[in-house]
Amino acid sequence: MKIVNKYITLFIIITSGGLVACNAQDKQDEMLLGEISKSDLQKVPYAAWYNESDQGYQVDAAAITELDKLLNGVEIKIVMGTWCHDSKREVPRFYKILSAAGINEDSTTMIALDRKKRAPNSEIDGMGITNTPTFIFYKDGKELNRIVEKPAVSLEKDITTILKGSEYRHLKLPK
Repeated sequence: MKIVNKYITLFIIITSGGLVACNAQDKQDEMLLGEISKSDLQKVPYAAWYNESDQGYQVDAAAITELDKLLNGVEIKIVMGTWCHDSKREVPRFYKILSAAGINEDSTTMIALDRKKRAPNSEIDGMGITNTPTFIFYKDGKELNRIVEKPAVSLEKDITTILKGSEYRHLKLPK
């Protein structure tokens, strides 16, 4: 009887370990990598956090009155992680701001990273990514500035400050 109990215990331990490994793999499989779109984030399992952040955010309408003009000719790269709590908060808000300002998302490229902040096809090489999300604004191929991890004031005001060419320091720059 003791031998049977040992085998049963061993079986349970091995089976449990396999389930944990499978569960960890499922979590890893839920991570988007490489170039993605807003619509990718609006699908299960990402839709839950995307919709919560989107619906819970009130756009500052007064702060976006000039965005459509300021964003003319500007390309935006968003570097984020579907595992990152800051990305889960800021990326849906960013897209909500664009929508509220009547701005087409065609000039936006989004790249999802793994937890080590790597992209599968070296999409972020040379971009100096240290934190996620990072919103980088380019005009005529030249970087204007970036918002890193979270805005200094608000997304709307930080975007406007950057696009007007005013002095802006993202929060991750050393003082």
